[in-house]
Amino acid sequence: MGAPATRSDAVDQLIDDRLKVLAAESFGLSVEDDQLQSSIDTIAKAQGTSGAALWAKARGRGVSREAFEDYFVAQLYWRQIIQGRFRAMAGVTDRELDEALQTIVAPPGQTSYLIGELALPFAERGEAQTLAFANRLSNDLNSGASFETAVKTFSRSATAAKGGVLGWVDPSRLPPNIAPYLRGVSKGQVSAPIRVGSGVLILKVLDVRSVSSPLQKETSLTYAVLDLSGQVDALNLARRLLPEIDECSPKNSLATKYGGASGKTGPTAPNNVPSDIALTLARLADSEAQILANGGNVRIVQLCERQISLNDDIRNIISGQLANRKISDLAEGYLLELRRNALVETR
Repeated sequence: MGAPATRSDAVDQLIDDRLKVLAAESFGLSVEDDQLQSSIDTIAKAQGTSGAALWAKARGRGVSREAFEDYFVAQLYWRQIIQGRFRAMAGVTDRELDEALQTIVAPPGQTSYLIGELALPFAERGEAQTLAFANRLSNDLNSGASFETAVKTFSRSATAAKGGVLGWVDPSRLPPNIAPYLRGVSKGQVSAPIRVGSGVLILKVLDVRSVSSPLQKETSLTYAVLDLSGQVDALNLARRLLPEIDECSPKNSLATKYGGASGKTGPTAPNNVPSDIALTLARLADSEAQILANGGNVRIVQLCERQISLNDDIRNIISGQLANRKISDLAEGYLLELRRNALVETR
């Protein structure tokens, strides 16, 4: 039982309590003595004290026993009203729960990486020479050579035009066969060469930051690829198509027109996705698309859906929180209605 900050607050609280009691009486509700004492003891326990100590504190502030009990009676009546009147209206749909799961986060402490990439296609030097060159280049970069210059000179990725910057990547979304290469890589250093389908990647940790760790566990991905490899001026074609791409929709997909590796895949586990595609998907939100280019291999990759899974206990907790929030909003609206319809006389 907290003390109101001002006399005006105290008057408002007394008015609200009286309106709650009148509303309860209109519904024929009642509160028994044992319910009242149980409510006092429960609230006192939550405050780390006893019911008797709570009453002694209130009495010391000049609160009468009647006013003390009236406060708790009003809260009990209100709880009965909102449970009976609004509980059935506060159901949580699967869509509401899924939307909440996308935003709810656990305590901070995870590390997020700002990553740069340097992509070397096998097509230019051949597989063996590319791997050997990538190893030498990785060593040079970790010894102080300019990453930006190397990207400008050697990288054949679409990100080369902006210094190879990929953006911030949540470590939990990194492909399982790429994540280990970044473990232990300090800010400003580069990874060992990472072999992907069309060539080799060298990743640089441009920056790190502490971020909230997603509560949800990523379990599967559904994505689409539009393969433009072999098309005339493929990269510019990709840039023209990107703003209106809709490869996740069978109705609007251009997969049959361009063929090759085009098409929709999933749902599938992240470790079943090709490394270069998985790294791109890690940065995308649902429906977003990005150009993935390495030499003559030019593709547009679109994330259709990142599907998440939580155990039933956590889902039930989140669902309960959403329902309680709905009930609280409905109850506040009802109290405002009672205030509007009440004739209040103060002396």
